[in-house]
Amino acid sequence: MKKLIGKILVAIIILAAVIGIMVLNKQDTTNEDNTLVVGLDDSFPPMGFRNEENEIVGYDIDLAKAVAEKLGMEVKFQPISWASKEQELNSGNIDCIWNGFAYNEERAETMTLTDSYIKGENYFILKSGSTLKSQEELKGLKIGVQSGSIQAQDLEKSEFGKNVTIIEYGDNLSAFMDLEIGGIDAMFCSNIIGNYLIVSKEKDYNTVPSEGITISKGSVIAFKKGNTELRDKVQNALAKVTAEGTAEKVSEKWFGLNMALDIKER
Repeated sequence: MKKLIGKILVAIIILAAVIGIMVLNKQDTTNEDNTLVVGLDDSFPPMGFRNEENEIVGYDIDLAKAVAEKLGMEVKFQPISWASKEQELNSGNIDCIWNGFAYNEERAETMTLTDSYIKGENYFILKSGSTLKSQEELKGLKIGVQSGSIQAQDLEKSEFGKNVTIIEYGDNLSAFMDLEIGGIDAMFCSNIIGNYLIVSKEKDYNTVPSEGITISKGSVIAFKKGNTELRDKVQNALAKVTAEGTAEKVSEKWFGLNMALDIKER
């Protein structure tokens, strides 16, 4: 009889432990599900970068916070290596890439994307005093780009790219600084970051439009391939904050003009 009671007590203890673990796991999952982990390059002003207090700030940061608030979620900003962004997404280390992420067909095939939420185009930045006026005149020169960026991919694939020396940098700011000291002859980037760098650094730099390299369709938010549920939740919330005028206010804050697109709900 005592042995039977002992076995019953052991069974009860084991069952209680199992239930406890299940409850804890459920709580952990709930917490994870209620946090939107945003992967970004934290040296990509004005979309996402660190200020003098080492805080991550920027256009996409403000927009992501507004969207998370609309969804009733917490938001966590996770700096990643831009060259490894797809691996970070596919591994589940981040929920999305939200950092001035330009649309192209290749990305649309490997990831689930929102519609474009901010407009932009790509161009070349040249130092003040440069007499070059066209892309054709840049042939044979050294062009800097951010490693893993759409600009780097498109420049390398283009016919024009075969006629220049492409130098890749970990971030756009490093390329811009090397341009300043003459390490490269031009920098190829989005006008979103280009305009910000020129104005914030108070540099009288020249720009040259790109021709036949890439056609910008604006920036999107990227999710793991097939994760349409989270994509739709985020896009619908973004559509709401855009309709309420929040995106325009954030754009005015960081760019001095409204570059936000009228994104629609799905």
